[in-house]
Amino acid sequence: MEHRNGPVYRDYLGAARAASDQEMRKRQMVSRCGIFGVLGQDGVDEVVRQSTVMKVARRRAIHSQGEAGNFVYVVGSGRALVVRRADGDREFTVAYRGVGDILGQTPLAVGGAHRDGAIAIDQIEVLRVPMRLMADLMERTPKLAVAMMRIMGERRMEAERRIEALLSRTVESRVADFLLRAADTHGIPESRGRLIGVKFTHQEIANYVGSTRETVTLTLGDMKRRGLILFDHRRVVVQDEEALRKLA
Repeated sequence: MEHRNGPVYRDYLGAARAASDQEMRKRQMVSRCGIFGVLGQDGVDEVVRQSTVMKVARRRAIHSQGEAGNFVYVVGSGRALVVRRADGDREFTVAYRGVGDILGQTPLAVGGAHRDGAIAIDQIEVLRVPMRLMADLMERTPKLAVAMMRIMGERRMEAERRIEALLSRTVESRVADFLLRAADTHGIPESRGRLIGVKFTHQEIANYVGSTRETVTLTLGDMKRRGLILFDHRRVVVQDEEALRKLA
């Protein structure tokens, strides 16, 4: 019989601890995603049991546009970029998503492949939930279906606002709106104003507002000269929110 200090027993204990840590991590991710709050304990246990934790390196795909929609993903740590590719290599930024957000949910409503892709901005950890499980839970739990429909509706309205802005507003207006939204989501109050706590490159902003990096750089430089913003190690401090709101 294997002694409690023997290598086989130690391996067993190590595997048991790893499995326990993995389950705890999955439960943390589920608890941070608001829509799962409508599930009872049995439903939560089912999500934890059938889901897997996936780590994705910086700038690597979480899921790709055109890929079979077999999973939805819950962001457990880090940030993700949702992108849509058009003709050629043109890439359009749809949205930024953070901890607790769901990715890849569109096939739940329309079936088939993913209509967009999701990329890890930083090294990211996601919970990969089988699409069949989500569909089954939505059928069994109407409150979950309503919560998911609300998310899809909000994201559809967000996309429509973006399209309207691209068609009718100037680049300056769109950049101002981007900065205000980033400040609302990631803003850290300080003596100079509100520091946007994450770094956005000029190219990332350009992809989001539908412009070029050069135009965005000129626009940000003009805003800085007018005292609306300032730069702090590649991060932006919003100094005059009222003026930015008038531009937006």
